[in-house]
Amino acid sequence: MQVFKRWTLAGLMLVLAVGWSYREVAFARDQARRATSGTINVDQVQMVNFEDKGEPVGKNGVYISGDTPASTKFVTGRFVLSPGKSPHAPHTHPEEEVMIVESGHGEIVCDGKTTKVGPGSVMYTSPNAPHGITNTGEEPIVFYYVKWECRK
Repeated sequence: MQVFKRWTLAGLMLVLAVGWSYREVAFARDQARRATSGTINVDQVQMVNFEDKGEPVGKNGVYISGDTPASTKFVTGRFVLSPGKSPHAPHTHPEEEVMIVESGHGEIVCDGKTTKVGPGSVMYTSPNAPHGITNTGEEPIVFYYVKWECRK
């Protein structure tokens, strides 16, 4: 009987250790996906080529991406869109989004309305509202974007 108690205790300790290890790994992974407070300058952002349907349309750089205490899928970035191009066709997604035009000229489609935009223009879209941007100018249009989904 004494051997049975020892094995039972050893088995219980093993199960607890494995469970604790799993919890720690899950916690570490969750922390890795969290956005952290901080300041990022534009020269720290890696701009990468962006394609739509296999065709280059501009460059995209992500400043911050991850979950926050109040939201999921938080992302903010900078997009340099070539003349005559769109990053993609108008689309929808569950995140809210803000776009701020820094320079250049174009058109933004937002929830069925097309608006001419230029430096200082801002677009906000609610979840699942169709939206998109097209560069109608002769120089690149540069815009910043912020997207997030509220925690339920």
